[in-house]
Amino acid sequence: MASTISLKVDRTSVDKGDSVTVTWTSNLPDSLVLSIDDGDSVQHIQVPDSGSRVCWSNRAAKEMVFTLVAATGTRKESTQVKVKVRGAGKPSFSADAAGIGKFQLWKEKMQARFSVARAQFQYSWAAMKTWQKVLWTVMWALPVVLLFVLIFR
Repeated sequence: MASTISLKVDRTSVDKGDSVTVTWTSNLPDSLVLSIDDGDSVQHIQVPDSGSRVCWSNRAAKEMVFTLVAATGTRKESTQVKVKVRGAGKPSFSADAAGIGKFQLWKEKMQARFSVARAQFQYSWAAMKTWQKVLWTVMWALPVVLLFVLIFR
């Protein structure tokens, strides 16, 4: 069976403190999670079907391991890329010093969550029968119509 996910990095080795850009694509899974293991901690981030992320090697000891896991129904697929981290001589930078503030990180996380939720909704909508779509639409449209009637009468 052909692979439905792809994970790439812009370089396979970096100096400590440098950044790595991770890029991924996938064919609409139910769930897509990017794991970033820098040797100090592991982050699991729910990501959209395609995108990229800049990761810093500040805390990495020897290598950073990026793993992308896609799940669709009962099927799971994963791929992994490793980046070697050279030297400990460079200073570590905080996210703010690197130009990526807390708000930017929060914004990226919310965009990823929204993208995943949208993909899940599209998948659910495609799986619904016509009568379920009509019922769902009426359930959401009725309160909106009632609100307009109350406001504009």
